Amino acid sequence: MSRRLKTILLVGVLVAMVNLPLVGSLLQDRDLRTNGTRVEVAAEPVEVADPSGDELDRLVAVALPDAVVEAVVGEQAEDGAAEAQDERIVVQLEQAAYDDVVASGRAEVVHLPDNPKVYRVTGRETGSTALVTTLAVDAALVVLVGLFLALRHRLRPELRLVATGDLVTTTEADGLLERLEAQSYRVRGSVALVEDDDVVLVVGDRRVRVHLDGHHNPAGRLDHVEVRGTMVG
Repeated sequence: MSRRLKTILLVGVLVAMVNLPLVGSLLQDRDLRTNGTRVEVAAEPVEVADPSGDELDRLVAVALPDAVVEAVVGEQAEDGAAEAQDERIVVQLEQAAYDDVVASGRAEVVHLPDNPKVYRVTGRETGSTALVTTLAVDAALVVLVGLFLALRHRLRPELRLVATGDLVTTTEADGLLERLEAQSYRVRGSVALVEDDDVVLVVGDRRVRVHLDGHHNPAGRLDHVEVRGTMVG
């Protein structure tokens, strides 16, 4: 497996790990919207203060449906939890949903019929923290990958080859760093820099400085060439 393919696979795995929780949440929301069982339950506003003493707004105590309670309690029993899930949860609702609870004393809970542990209180306020965090991490990952790709040639040491023959232009664009015997190599790559006595080639993710040692170079920058020589560093 080439280093380029390994890099692509690594980036793919990192992207998947970062985005998997958000994607899973979006898929669950979609399943709840399309396949969810809707149950109307008792609900009432509650007053709760945060650690600073300020009262939190639009908090409602919602009675969970029996199917949800049984599913969650069963899971806790399997895990050996000391206390079972209470039959009510306290959630913060959007203003319209909160007003409906104040007026009617009822709220709607949606759960998956085949997996009641997945549920949602209709109108529950959902912040954008998860989305913003995921996008920020994705952006940072893109920047890091960009920096890596831009600097990878500088991060790896430059190889040095003394030519034993003239450089030959070629139409083959694939880089090649082939060991023939001992320190004798055949190198093929694109010309990145042309100097009086040296030519720097880009060979895959490596840079090879070819010392002409009196041999002819017919190529210019970005041309593809092939050369044989002795690797000295």
